[in-house]
Amino acid sequence: MTVKEAISNYIDIEAISAVPFFRGLKSEVLNSFLEYSIVKKLPKGEYLFMADEICSHLYIIREGLLELFLLGEGGKRIILHHATNGALLGDTLLFNKGIYGAYAHALEDSQLFAIEKKSFEDLVRTYPEIGIRIVSDFGNRIERLKLLVAEISFTDVRKRILRMLLEILRSAKEGCTSRVFIDNRNSIILTNVPTQDEMAYRVGTVREVLCKGLHKLEKDNLISVKRGNIIIKDINRLREMFSADEGNDNLFPMTLPIKEM
Repeated sequence: MTVKEAISNYIDIEAISAVPFFRGLKSEVLNSFLEYSIVKKLPKGEYLFMADEICSHLYIIREGLLELFLLGEGGKRIILHHATNGALLGDTLLFNKGIYGAYAHALEDSQLFAIEKKSFEDLVRTYPEIGIRIVSDFGNRIERLKLLVAEISFTDVRKRILRMLLEILRSAKEGCTSRVFIDNRNSIILTNVPTQDEMAYRVGTVREVLCKGLHKLEKDNLISVKRGNIIIKDINRLREMFSADEGNDNLFPMTLPIKEM
């Protein structure tokens, strides 16, 4: 192996290790995944998959940024999620012969690891610990979705927005898509935040209601919303309003809608 190949392999291992399914697994397992998979280049603007296509591959974003969305009435685009490095796509569909219920296209030049369904099944048979991880992760998702359903059923939109803001902050601290900065007035600046359509989807409401909720928080001098940025002016007061515990699990997981064949 050349130095260039060794560096590339190290980068690939690091990217896969960031995925919960593979985090902490032996290098033997990770290298086997690389052997089974190919690197798919996806230029900006191209689609990874379309709604109603059969899911035949598992994808992990090696580098780049993808947007997942639905098409509403009149062709209106409803943004569900922005996925970046380490994100896993298609995992919930591989085991039930599902088809994609959403569209995914590249917002910038991207690269993804792609592994065929049959190859991934072979990998799980060879390394059962991956299967255990998958079952555990699915169980965690179900629990989070149950919490989300309860949240939508019994909590008003204002509190759901507060929870979402705290979750975006927590995700930013963990180095996810959003970024966090502190200005000279101790305000917290969140950059590259989800779109308003995506935030509305997360809290289980429509964009118009979300905008009203954010505007009310602005009038209360808690936050300031600018295109692509949210400034939290008083994080302590915001936490007190919700009695938030930042150690809680993420209540807003992203899973693609599933259509049975």
